[in-house]
Amino acid sequence: MKKKEKVVDIPEVSKPLSQPYVERQLIVVTDDAIVAASRQVAINELQTKNAVNWARIGEFAIQAALGLTGDLITTVAEEAFAAWGRAREIGLEVVPISKSEASSLSFPPGHPRDGVLYIGHPALPDIYHTAAEFHRVTFEHKFSEAILLLTCLGATEINVAHVRGWSRDFSTSLSIPVPTAEVSLQGEVGTTAKTGDSLLFQATLDGAKQPELPGNLVWFHHEPTWQAIAKARLDFGLRDFSLNVSYNDDYGVNAGLKVAVAKTGLDLGGRFEDHVSTEWRISGKFKSASTT
Repeated sequence: MKKKEKVVDIPEVSKPLSQPYVERQLIVVTDDAIVAASRQVAINELQTKNAVNWARIGEFAIQAALGLTGDLITTVAEEAFAAWGRAREIGLEVVPISKSEASSLSFPPGHPRDGVLYIGHPALPDIYHTAAEFHRVTFEHKFSEAILLLTCLGATEINVAHVRGWSRDFSTSLSIPVPTAEVSLQGEVGTTAKTGDSLLFQATLDGAKQPELPGNLVWFHHEPTWQAIAKARLDFGLRDFSLNVSYNDDYGVNAGLKVAVAKTGLDLGGRFEDHVSTEWRISGKFKSASTT
């Protein structure tokens, strides 16, 4: 009697969302049947140590999915998956995610869509953005956390100045997380007296009654200066502050990726915002200890 061949699982293929960030950074979302079929074909090829032809896997997966479901796979899904195969062939580590798996992730409103390339947030494993908006929303998240930190610590005055990188036009597209403040958008009309940096906007607040650290901080744990300001405020009543929000890492999402994606047929999801090494300085005052 012939011994049944043991089926060996390959987690990086069958369970991509449980892998480290670099292994699941780039994804596309498509029909469950196509994803299941593609993973089985890929596992079979990897187990037999054949050179993996990703474009061929895409073709086989669509054919298998048609047989598995008995339904017609849409032309859009077919073209999107063919584009995924071309992406893998040229070295882009794009991972196919099923629509069922995607239901546990967070996407922009109206997404996910077939054929769109999504990129994972570098610090929040369940959040994915379109490739086009990745840098804008990632910087916005970091900047917003810095503002939230300062407001929860009792800031009464906040000044945001441009040091380098994205500036006036970019700043006007951001959502400023100080809804109870009086905010003045300066649009780089002047410069700060001490540093010569271009002033982006100012905000005046009443100040938190009791300074505290907000919950669910992400970037804070990687920013020693932010931590030092928080400790000085909470433990020693710091009155004035100045911290930088820097965005220097492109996470591999750059003009090279844009050019490579254009060769595959995948959609960037809008007008691509390229990485710009950026630094903004946030300064201001906290509520006095006597009125805290």
